Amino acid sequence: MFESLFSERGLSLDRLKVLIEVHDAGSIAQAAPGDPVRQSQYSRQLRELSEFFGCEVAQRRGKILKLTPQGERLAELAREHLRSLDDFRAECRAESTVFSIGAGDSLIQWLVIPRLGPILTKFPHTHFATSNLRTNEIVQQLTDGRLDFGIIRKNAVAPGLKSVSLGMVTYVVLVPDELMPRKKKLTLKIVLNELPLATQTTDGQFTAGLREIAKTIGAGISPALSCQSFPQTLAAVRTGRFATIVPAMAVRELAAGAVHKLTGDELRPLAREAMLAWNPRLVRVRPNAAKLSMALHAALRM
Repeated sequence: MFESLFSERGLSLDRLKVLIEVHDAGSIAQAAPGDPVRQSQYSRQLRELSEFFGCEVAQRRGKILKLTPQGERLAELAREHLRSLDDFRAECRAESTVFSIGAGDSLIQWLVIPRLGPILTKFPHTHFATSNLRTNEIVQQLTDGRLDFGIIRKNAVAPGLKSVSLGMVTYVVLVPDELMPRKKKLTLKIVLNELPLATQTTDGQFTAGLREIAKTIGAGISPALSCQSFPQTLAAVRTGRFATIVPAMAVRELAAGAVHKLTGDELRPLAREAMLAWNPRLVRVRPNAAKLSMALHAALRM
């Protein structure tokens, strides 16, 4: 059995590991930056894999050596193979296995981390690693096997991924007491037009939705502070100098009475359904993945 894999030289775990490293980095130059000796070694090992399999696993594009479609497919197969071996070794030695979870920074801080404790108790030999990623990065890494679980919008779930709903992420306006209008009722239009606003600007869907809402109510958006994440905007609110719009789950991070909250139908278009997603191959490759997916689903539902 498997005689053809052992009848020639060129295939080894070391070479497959190099292939995965180059795949994840994007090129040999990025996998071994500033190290020409190591880059030459990587190039030789990929060439040996090409000779063994009889197809080019990497090709030069200009000055950069990148994986071919066959190389990318082989990297995915190799990742599953090595992960299975790594998990088996950990199981035999009664060591912990690590599962990765990718999500935006706000979901990691306000949803994932606060709820992992009971899962660690139920799965004592399981550890977690969180990754702050954009939606498209999560989808790509779930697809190629770099990531075990991801939390993404429902409309971002790619064909081939399995997913279950965690519930709706809704939004709320937060205004420090120092900025509250004293003679007018607080409205979203007043917040957008008259108060210094700290807002998250790297989530394209959120920004587009907020601009559409502003247009509908006859308001403008000119942030006093542009932030890269919702936790950053929450930090701005804590200074008492900025108002913001954040996921409602962020409110528990603030002391009671520290800010005034504004909700309502005007913010409803911002709501999005969050999904726990994973690649079905994960269940075939990693022990406990099926049970862990159910435990995560139960723990992270909103």
